[in-house]
Amino acid sequence: MSDISASFEVIEAWKQVLGTHAVIDNFQALENYTKSVCASRRDVIAVLKPTSHEQVQQLVVVANEYKTPLYPISCGKQWGMGSKLPVKDGAAIVDLSGMNRIIEISEQFHYVVLEPGVTQRQLLDYITDKKLSLMLNVTGSTSDTSLIGNAMDRGVGYFDSRAHGMSNIEVVLGNGESIRTGFGHYENAQTKNLYSHGVGPSLDGLFPQGNFGIVTSACIDLMPKPEEHMAAIVKIDSEEKLPVLINALVSLRTRGIFTTIAHVGNRERSYITLAPLIYEQLIAHGDAEGEATRDKAVQMLEDGGFGPWSAAIGVLGTKAQLRIAKKEIRRAVSGFAKTMFLNDGLVAQAKAVLSNLSFMPAMRIQLMMLKAVEPVYGFTRGHATDKSLKAVYWAAGDFQRLEELDPDQSDSGVMFCLPIIPAFGKTVLEVVTDTRDTFAKHGFEAAITVNLMDTKAMEGVVSLAFDRRNAEQAERAKACIQEMEARYMEQGYPPYRVGINSMHHVVKGDDPYWHTIRNLKKVLDPNNIIAPGRYNLS
Repeated sequence: MSDISASFEVIEAWKQVLGTHAVIDNFQALENYTKSVCASRRDVIAVLKPTSHEQVQQLVVVANEYKTPLYPISCGKQWGMGSKLPVKDGAAIVDLSGMNRIIEISEQFHYVVLEPGVTQRQLLDYITDKKLSLMLNVTGSTSDTSLIGNAMDRGVGYFDSRAHGMSNIEVVLGNGESIRTGFGHYENAQTKNLYSHGVGPSLDGLFPQGNFGIVTSACIDLMPKPEEHMAAIVKIDSEEKLPVLINALVSLRTRGIFTTIAHVGNRERSYITLAPLIYEQLIAHGDAEGEATRDKAVQMLEDGGFGPWSAAIGVLGTKAQLRIAKKEIRRAVSGFAKTMFLNDGLVAQAKAVLSNLSFMPAMRIQLMMLKAVEPVYGFTRGHATDKSLKAVYWAAGDFQRLEELDPDQSDSGVMFCLPIIPAFGKTVLEVVTDTRDTFAKHGFEAAITVNLMDTKAMEGVVSLAFDRRNAEQAERAKACIQEMEARYMEQGYPPYRVGINSMHHVVKGDDPYWHTIRNLKKVLDPNNIIAPGRYNLS
């Protein structure tokens, strides 16, 4: 049987299972799935859009019958890491965005059980509508990203790693069987969403960054809303002070002064994040669109003291705890950094005062700066936003698309490197310097964030922006990312996530660890149906 006739037969079988409307197989419609902001391409035979666990089971049975691989996505917004694209050609994408039920939510025990299509926006709107005293561990990506999808690749939010808070996972394995992890497989278990391990070997860890099955629901931890909240913004005027800042933050975290993730960004990261928001404000106040106003926005950031590195820290607790935290943070950075503290009351009061005085140029500038910082402040209190997406377009010079919500359909390009770095100031500075030098060799600037995840490790978020219309620039961008990831591996700082073109950096054929993972694959997915090549030996 030819590949073409085999593809036709499996697609017809999926249409019988899902209905014709839920199987996309025409070239033009597939283009919406195969365009990628990382300038990669893959051959995809179809897109399947199930709406239930049972339909997922059925399409996996068909895939096994025809030996046709599947590549599950939640919402497909893994921008800079592959978006919706499989690691290998020839798969059908399983788009789970239509499975978007919020199954159960508990204010008392602060958790939610949901399907993979549920987004940050949907859950936050639900919490608001129900007036629940809960917070979400939001990420810095857009509002319409999947909670389960991000957790499945161990994404990091503003409060914790998403995978840490996931349990009671319902999975259709590659062999067609369905399981629930933890206590979830015991009928009427009252603690299935309260105690993640269950009894016996814990299987939860198999599925984040695993390709053993398709997750159809999971329990996600939420947070009880605290009595008080504030954000600390810490700025230094010289990169030489970065090690001192990092070590001060580690000390504060070690002593429990704050327990969230501290986000520390370089000038390039701050500018691509904040400049488009200031530019937006300038246009709203009558400035003309164009290069002169964009330059003005950047100058306002310079004048506002956003120098080489800035840190944003969310602090949660009681009024007494926050008073102590403010005092301790000031003391820890005294003499080498400037610190600003924000809370809801201060932000509202400042906006009211500055609005009343906005006829004065200096006050108008301060108001615009405050409004630009407000979305970043919102992250630290559990609010998601679409404003952060503007950074992709701004960095790539795609200024006409600042309001659009899907960079895959734009001319902008972005790729990420995500190493884990020891939480020690001298080491962080060495990695930052090497990263900047490697990017410069290829003709790019590195936008870098180093996020203090706990007292030991920092998540590096290194992004590279380019113009996808320029084929030569796109090739240089790919070469730069490949060299950078190889250097991180050589230095002993493997990335904790990699894109679809970089599995070879972390998956090694001579490593008994990956041989064990492959052996598990043979048991749970004997026909290699689910996401071939993703975090596993081919």
